[in-house]
Amino acid sequence: MKKVVCFCILTLVLISCNKYSNGTKRALEEAEDNKQELEKVLNFYKEDSADSLKYKAAVFLIENMPNHYSHKSVTGFEDAFDSISNYPMDGLRRGVFEKMLDSVSQKISLRKAELIPDVKSVTSEYLINTIELSFEAWNKIPKNKRASFEEFCNYILPYKDSDEPIEADAREKLAKKYSWVYKYLENGASLRSVVDSVESEFKFTVMGQMRELYPIPLSISQIEKSRMGVCSDGVNYLVNVFRSLGIISAQEMISHWGNHYSMGHSWVYVKYGGEEYSTDVSRKVDVREEYLGESIPKINRVTYGSQKDFTFSPFAKDVTTHYVPTVNIIINNILNAPHSQPVLYVFDRNNQWAAVSYGESKDENNTFKNIGVNVLYLAGIQEENTIIPINYPFFIDNTKKIHFFKPSKSVLNSVPLVRKYGLTTARTKTKLDWMTSLNDNLIQGADNKNFNNAKTLYHISNFNSTHLKKILVKQQEKFKYVRFYSNKKESFLVKLAFYDANGKELKGEVVKQNNAILKWEEGAFDEDPGSYSGGRDFTLGLKFKKPTLVRSVGFQARNDSNHINIGDEYELFYWDKEWKTLGRQVAKDTVLYYNTPVNSLLWLKDNTNGKEEHVFTIDKNKKQKWLGFDNY
Repeated sequence: MKKVVCFCILTLVLISCNKYSNGTKRALEEAEDNKQELEKVLNFYKEDSADSLKYKAAVFLIENMPNHYSHKSVTGFEDAFDSISNYPMDGLRRGVFEKMLDSVSQKISLRKAELIPDVKSVTSEYLINTIELSFEAWNKIPKNKRASFEEFCNYILPYKDSDEPIEADAREKLAKKYSWVYKYLENGASLRSVVDSVESEFKFTVMGQMRELYPIPLSISQIEKSRMGVCSDGVNYLVNVFRSLGIISAQEMISHWGNHYSMGHSWVYVKYGGEEYSTDVSRKVDVREEYLGESIPKINRVTYGSQKDFTFSPFAKDVTTHYVPTVNIIINNILNAPHSQPVLYVFDRNNQWAAVSYGESKDENNTFKNIGVNVLYLAGIQEENTIIPINYPFFIDNTKKIHFFKPSKSVLNSVPLVRKYGLTTARTKTKLDWMTSLNDNLIQGADNKNFNNAKTLYHISNFNSTHLKKILVKQQEKFKYVRFYSNKKESFLVKLAFYDANGKELKGEVVKQNNAILKWEEGAFDEDPGSYSGGRDFTLGLKFKKPTLVRSVGFQARNDSNHINIGDEYELFYWDKEWKTLGRQVAKDTVLYYNTPVNSLLWLKDNTNGKEEHVFTIDKNKKQKWLGFDNY
């Protein structure tokens, strides 16, 4: 009898152990003390055959839960988020919030961000509620527009988008707040107009330095209150909004631009029936149109479920071909690197190279599929923190031609270098606009503060420079008032100065009109290259104690300060199996001269100031050619 009982108990144990898939077993083992909570979810849906699809959804969430983490909220900032939620949505809001966060961070110790494994912390109540709300929302969508179950699992069901802190009631609150979306769609509104309407109502502002002031991703309620954060904060919010409504949504991301010194980017992807729309969180743009022609190595769509054939992350699907022209390439191992899985890198100023994709290796051939054009790459083998190159860096241009940068023994003499970073790209011409917007602006003098009957001292034209420009004033008349007038345009100045006959800078009382923006206290009247004055139809000038003769004027457009700055120490490197120096120079002029190997990849570093630097080459006319940038 005892043997029979023991056999029955053993059988029950074995049945209990074998009723789950290997993936579920692994997740339950990793859950440790939280195993019982996860099993409650499985048992809840296992009992009723009508819940078979919900059971599959529960299994999907639990099987893929290992390697998903959530940040623990940082305490001490609650009052800052509460206060900013009551502040008007005006132009001063961002600056006010920055001061609030900075004030808190000065008082508390910002400990290292704490990540909590979801598998060890998520409760059964939370998971069951998530599943119930997900199915409820999914079923509200008309059948001809509804996501497939596979799409539902990855892009509607997940309880969060990234590693933001979990909030138990977030999905329910978002579904109620944005329930009006259903009516819009029922009335025939396009998906794009609906997404744009949600963005317009939300009014999110990108605040690039957010992580310096608050070190972790914002929770849904924090984003609700602040309406500010880095791009991924806004994306997390919008993805959660559409998922709460049963609409497919995901974060899509570029881990690293091909033409940025250190950063990538992310945006929101939404799908409803046959309509798809990808847009930035703070601008109503179609990413597919906006980023065409950009320097983009890889684009990945973040998934909750693990992907088998991934090229960047197990939880990301490669969607590069949906956005930009791509190529498949084979890179030969001519530098005799060890045989291992090859990795594709792009230039990164801080770490020299940043990984963007895995490839496949067979014999001496290393294959990389669906990689973007207009990008400079390096193929190599990653061994711990070391990159072992398998070939020389190469650039794939917009015609899909590949050029390798293997430096020659022959040398180009006295190559002029005028910048350390490219000026414009396909997605942004802002830096060029800063210069050209000064054209048609006026330097004026007058004997009255309203500048009635003003005399033109200089009419700016054909201006296209980031440097300080000094001009002699032909007018010999003395004036009590002098000014820069933007002539009804939007313009920005980093420097404005008026000089006497001896070249001494004249001082006076600052005068401004038409709500000129002065960033920082002195703006264009200080020596800080990062401060500026400006705005639309603005005026900025000086009132002298008595009429004064102005012999010359100096003005400088707002700029990125990536030109050659006199007095800074620079160092030029070229790549030959590693970065090798071509020497240091302290700039005595706005141009540096170097002898460079023919066909070399170059990197100019400013050892004194700044952090924006990128690689370039020298063309046949001895001009810098910026790889992945526009070249003016």
